[in-house]
Amino acid sequence: MRKTAVPIDKKTPVFSSFRKQKRESDLKIYNDFMELMTHPDSQVTAVENILMDRYDIFSRATIWAIRKRVEKRLQAAKNI
Repeated sequence: MRKTAVPIDKKTPVFSSFRKQKRESDLKIYNDFMELMTHPDSQVTAVENILMDRYDIFSRATIWAIRKRVEKRLQAAKNI
C-alpha cells in the first residue's frame, strides 16, 4: 500500500501551473473590465475593445466568456 506524505484535502482543487496562470489572467481581465465599467458613460463595446488591445485578445466573445467564467467561479466561492 502506498503512503502519501501529505494528506490530500478533497475540497481543495489541485491545478497545474498553466491552469493557475490562466485563472489569474482571467481574474485580472475581469477586474479590469469591472473597473473600466465603473466610469460614467462607459460602453461595453468600448471597454471590450480596450481590453482586447491590452491583452492581445482577438474576439469580444473571448472577453464575454472570461467574464462569465470568473462570475461563475466567484458565485460558487460565495455560496460555499
